[in-house]
Amino acid sequence: MLAACLFVLVSCEPEPILSLDKETLKFNENASEATVYITANNDWTVTGDNAFYKISPVAGTGSGYITVSVDPNTTMSSRKAIVTVTCSSRKESASKTLTIEQTCAVGDAVVDHYEISVTTGANSILHPEGSTITLYIKANAPWTLDADGTESLESVTTSGYDATVSATVGPCPVFEGRKIKFTLSCQTEAGGNTHTYEFDQEGGIIVYGDEIYHAAKMKDGKWWMIENLRYIPAGMTPSDDVSAVTNGIWYPLVINELTPDAASVKFSKEAADIRANGYLYNMETALGLKTGDLTVDNCKNYEGVQGICPSGWHIPTKADIVGLVGKTNDKNDLNPSAPYYDAELNGGNGSVALLNANGFNAGAWGAVSIANTTVAKASLMGAVKSYQGGMNTGYIAGSTLIDTGKNLTTNGDGSLKNCQFLGLMPFMGNGTYNGALNNYRNGVSVRCVKNN
Repeated sequence: MLAACLFVLVSCEPEPILSLDKETLKFNENASEATVYITANNDWTVTGDNAFYKISPVAGTGSGYITVSVDPNTTMSSRKAIVTVTCSSRKESASKTLTIEQTCAVGDAVVDHYEISVTTGANSILHPEGSTITLYIKANAPWTLDADGTESLESVTTSGYDATVSATVGPCPVFEGRKIKFTLSCQTEAGGNTHTYEFDQEGGIIVYGDEIYHAAKMKDGKWWMIENLRYIPAGMTPSDDVSAVTNGIWYPLVINELTPDAASVKFSKEAADIRANGYLYNMETALGLKTGDLTVDNCKNYEGVQGICPSGWHIPTKADIVGLVGKTNDKNDLNPSAPYYDAELNGGNGSVALLNANGFNAGAWGAVSIANTTVAKASLMGAVKSYQGGMNTGYIAGSTLIDTGKNLTTNGDGSLKNCQFLGLMPFMGNGTYNGALNNYRNGVSVRCVKNN
């Protein structure tokens, strides 16, 4: 009888019935939840891998709701899982599958803010001599940063999200300035974004012979170096010997003594003085020649040459000098409309004050005085006791020969004794800066003018 009763009870149970009102749940990358209605006529269970989702409840009797929740998807890939709902009755079972899908975020990385170590101007323009850019990056997935124009950074790939990246920007190699470009890319399976960040770096510098020189565009419309050359041509060595009259390049001069009773200058090998004053060159060296290369026949052939200037630059010409300061020692060269000519300065002169107001860095650096090829020992010029402000005079080399007969002299054998080129000559005591004659063997400062 017991067996018969059990048979009757089992025979009375209905076949398992099971259905779901949704077969697939789709979530975005954020934390979220959704419900699924289960229709069942008996006990049921939910099974599956709960790596990124949670289900509650996971078991029940009869029809009812389950809640499916997902955690935020911070990976670069979409996620998918399949869970099984099973209802059992009469030792039989029915199953349904529920697919859970979650997309990942569309990749995005941005520079939240940045810092620049050295800038010029009010717009965070990178300094021409170089700067460090520090980028503070925020991202929702791993990213890649590519850099163009930096020295310490070409690209960075990270598996992290938020990060700080620093890049060193060297001296600007382009005279007119350049742009430093960063490309920040973040991609996931759902897509991605790329952002470009550009920074301007100021120009106006020349990198030449492992040295950095600054230049300024003056009111004559031309770019002038505002520092003296510190370039040593191949095969040459600066001298500090006044008897080395054919050496062609000398160390800079500094004040030796300057008192109400005496004034003198001396050579200096100190790096700071070389940096501040540059070397002194005879005209043959300045023109890119060797001592002895200038002759009676060819000395007029070098006007406007590059000489020892960087490529694209030249030794100043008479036209450059007159166009800048408006006056030479020849009254026929007077140009009162020159931007740095001051008609009120001692009856009319090129003005140190006007030049320096536009950043020319007009000064005096002395000279090695060698009158002609018969001189065996040079003298040093630059200081006068009447001017207690420091160095009073000197020359900046110019490339235009002044050929009026007396400025081009020969030795008894017809060889070149002296020729004179028009250069710039300061007199700091009276604040003037004019064109003046420079003996070709003198050791003088060199500045360059950019070609048009």
